[in-house]
Amino acid sequence: MPASARPRVEPLIWASVLRGLQLPLAEHNLDFGTLLAEVGVAPEDLAKLQGKVPLRSYLRLMERAAELANDPLIGVRMGRSCGPETLGAVGFLFLSSRTLGEALTDFCAYLNLLQDTTDFRFTQDREHITFNYQIYGVGDLDCRQDVEFSLALTSRLIRMYAGGNVEIGSISFRHSPSAPISEYERLLRTEVRFEQDSNTVRLAARMSRIPSHNVDSTLASILKDFLDKELEQQGLIRSLQDQVRQVLISNQVPGPVTARRMARYLGISEASLYRKLKSEGRTFGHLLDETHFELARHYLDESALPITQIAHIIGFAESASFTRAFSRWSGGLTPSAYRRRSRDG
Repeated sequence: MPASARPRVEPLIWASVLRGLQLPLAEHNLDFGTLLAEVGVAPEDLAKLQGKVPLRSYLRLMERAAELANDPLIGVRMGRSCGPETLGAVGFLFLSSRTLGEALTDFCAYLNLLQDTTDFRFTQDREHITFNYQIYGVGDLDCRQDVEFSLALTSRLIRMYAGGNVEIGSISFRHSPSAPISEYERLLRTEVRFEQDSNTVRLAARMSRIPSHNVDSTLASILKDFLDKELEQQGLIRSLQDQVRQVLISNQVPGPVTARRMARYLGISEASLYRKLKSEGRTFGHLLDETHFELARHYLDESALPITQIAHIIGFAESASFTRAFSRWSGGLTPSAYRRRSRDG
């Protein structure tokens, strides 16, 4: 098959994550089997110890659960009630790490075992430590419930780890709220911000040194050995196109993004960037347009941010150049026209 004809790989998520949602969904009076059938997941797919299912099916299940429960905050509520078992060995490694900073670092290092095409990052500066979460590569599919579930679950794990010694500074979402912000803040027990540049849980930098009250260094070592072997066996060395997309989505290269700047950030030559992407059936220009179009649609669909601000977030110096680019990507629609059509129906 020629490179240009290679199909894109379907992003997957471990079946164990869906299995971990069975009880929380039942507690919201939702039938797990019915939800699985609606999103096209067979029960035998979940029975495999280390089976995987399409990430799109999981995302649709989360959104459908919110619809059936008539509860726009079901993702937050389930995240507050789930525990480390939802994430298997990754979750238990979190609780057995020596410090909270180490827990979050390992968390981000191994979460891609469970879920493809997702950017997990732990960053730290003199003032803050931050957990960043963003799904990419799923097109127009709504990820709101998953994002809210994931940040609520991460906050719960942080509190389980540190008990009363930790204070979460704030939680930020890229999308708009689906309910009064005060209700989010009541459930998440911290300041909650919307229409931000990233989905994050932020804490004061000093929190990274908080030790676990239940450290079991033997368990942590066993879990890391197991997870390292899983990484090796599954060959989770991401393709170059996935690395480029992650850099673009997390705004790690200041705009305007060029192939030269991207190559320098990734530590390869510009020629190598072009050559490796070609071997994967992609071009840098097409990947840049595709990712920027995906980001633009997300902000236009899910937020009320002004178009000038969306243009800046994505990396355009002025809204006029963003409008021209968006019209080219969309087949003639301006950002304003796309937003009107999306909201009309």
